[in-house]
Amino acid sequence: MKNNDLYYHFEDDLQKYPDAWCYVVWSARGKGKTYSGLKYSYENDIPIIYMKRTIDDVQLLCSSNNYGFDPSPYVPINRDCGYNVKAQGIKDGIAGFWNVNQNGEPEGVPVSYCLAMSAVRKFKGFDFSRCDWILFDEFIPQIGERVSKKEGELLLDLYMTIARDRQKRGREPLKLILFANAEEISTPITNELEIVDIMADLNASGRTHFYDKERGILLHHITSQEFPLQEQEKSGIYEAMKNTAWGQKSFEGSFSNNDFSNVELNRIKHMRPYIHLHYKNKDYYVYQNPGNGFYYACSSRGQAMFSYDLNRENDQKKFWIEHQSELYFACIEDKMKFEKYTMYDLIINYKKFFSVS
Repeated sequence: MKNNDLYYHFEDDLQKYPDAWCYVVWSARGKGKTYSGLKYSYENDIPIIYMKRTIDDVQLLCSSNNYGFDPSPYVPINRDCGYNVKAQGIKDGIAGFWNVNQNGEPEGVPVSYCLAMSAVRKFKGFDFSRCDWILFDEFIPQIGERVSKKEGELLLDLYMTIARDRQKRGREPLKLILFANAEEISTPITNELEIVDIMADLNASGRTHFYDKERGILLHHITSQEFPLQEQEKSGIYEAMKNTAWGQKSFEGSFSNNDFSNVELNRIKHMRPYIHLHYKNKDYYVYQNPGNGFYYACSSRGQAMFSYDLNRENDQKKFWIEHQSELYFACIEDKMKFEKYTMYDLIINYKKFFSVS
């Protein structure tokens, strides 16, 4: 971090955690995530892929001549540093950012490529092996934005397609960089990476970093303590909205759209193992107190009365029919708690994960 700096610098995380292959960074709005990532890669000649979600997103970035403004993420970097990087479309869902000359003509190879997540299947014929990063901007969707349940799998499949045999050829692992504002903690990408509970723990604890050395994944919650708002920013909408849920999300970077009130530690004494759920590579156990009808979901093993493998379509539907509504209404009636947020999310937002009707 630079002295007296007001913005986040991605290179700080790169230098402190050089062995990570995946960097997940979220914050309030306007902390400089995208700016710092693109500026550092440009100034250090690191070819990258800049990911957006849709083909329309990519087309918009190439539309400066059509609308009289330039929506490119390089605009503030050009302004501050005197560069002249412009976007130009290549194919539906694919664009490039080039240094352009005074006549607006691209020079050399692109400094970065822009790909649409929704067009991943179209990229198999392209060779992006010169790229060292995939930077997915706004990987957490906005409220109301429709995303594929398989987006996490598609992203990792694209990662493997681009990485190819780079490590066999002596190159460092391709880096996956995920930047977003704190809109929603449970997304197809965070669920596929299986990092939701760590993100929830960081959000609750106030800590900023968690590095899983074994998995090579860094999580960084940029807090207002790291980069506080300046006095001149604390006016207008800030004063009006600072004590609202929206203000907590937008100014503090907390996941105020999510309800963590049902996540807490409970003892299982006097409770019996009721339901066992196996999902992906994890096992969850729902305990029940027969005396008062209270339920608790946790990872403590027990010989449950019912067992479902939610990796199987038949068991997904069977659990939906036999027990999901029972646990759902227990939670609504404040008769169920969960050890981890992912357990709560799986039960309460079941249809987000499975197609059962």
